[in-house]
Amino acid sequence: MRPNANTEREQMRLRSLTSALGLAQVAVLHQGLDLTYDLVENLPEAWPVTDLIGRTDIESLPPSVAPQVVAARTTAISERRAVTIQVELRRALVRHVFEVRIAPDIDGDGTIHGLITTLTDVTDRRERELATESLLREVSHRSKNLLAIVQSVAMQTARYNSGIPDFLEKFRGRLHALSTTQDLVTESNWRGTRFQSLALAQLARVGQRALEQVKVTGDDPLLRPNAALHIGLAVHELAANAQLYGPQDSVVELQVQVETSGEEPAFLTLDWIETGKRPVNASPAAHFGTMVLERIVPLSVGGTASFGIEPDAVRYRLIVPASEFEA
Repeated sequence: MRPNANTEREQMRLRSLTSALGLAQVAVLHQGLDLTYDLVENLPEAWPVTDLIGRTDIESLPPSVAPQVVAARTTAISERRAVTIQVELRRALVRHVFEVRIAPDIDGDGTIHGLITTLTDVTDRRERELATESLLREVSHRSKNLLAIVQSVAMQTARYNSGIPDFLEKFRGRLHALSTTQDLVTESNWRGTRFQSLALAQLARVGQRALEQVKVTGDDPLLRPNAALHIGLAVHELAANAQLYGPQDSVVELQVQVETSGEEPAFLTLDWIETGKRPVNASPAAHFGTMVLERIVPLSVGGTASFGIEPDAVRYRLIVPASEFEA
């Protein structure tokens, strides 16, 4: 009875181990000291050769990969330690990355009988790692750009102000405008933001009166992150200027039109048309808001702009090239 019980337990153990390997998607292989395979369990479908018994790595792996694997096996034997490498294989134009862990098969007397190898398909994990690395580089790049913009806004706001309270009020408003746009861009995984969402968010930041006063019409292109940051700042300046200097009954239309060349977008035109008679001397002389609208924004997006204040109207036009948006 005892031998049968031992046999049943051994069979149950083997079944459990085999099932666990399948669930974990791990392959186990064994090679003798001549580096020919004598045991293969749960080999992945993407492996180049499925019938490995009696073969070596040189016979079963592509020439681009085999030397790397053989070198790792030689190190594992000569240094009597485990070695881990990653190999990339392609099958039917599909890329797979495998983690190969190689350990010497050493008995209780210290004798090496061969090598034990585990294979794990880490393609998804590697893709996530690469995506994370790319995202971190993008975050670093955009953070530096944003800090440069904030520094410029701070310096220029300090230049065009009548004192500390005035500076703090205007700088806080501009900083919030940048923050609002950055939130929208971040929510899209740095793809950008739709113009109308951006415009409404900036108007809401200025106040309820701005939301009620400004009618947003026209196309709704996806602005790339750089364009979104600067156009958001422009909308903030226009709306804040309207609240500060415009009459209570002024009417504003904010319109975007995407112009095409053939079937492809060529540029977009943003028009701010604010009508209503302003009080005499209501509009200030040159200030940072004017610089934002006429110089900083168009230069930053590679476009052009015009800004004019008339007795009964304020008009702003910004032309943005196709490289800064998607229709």
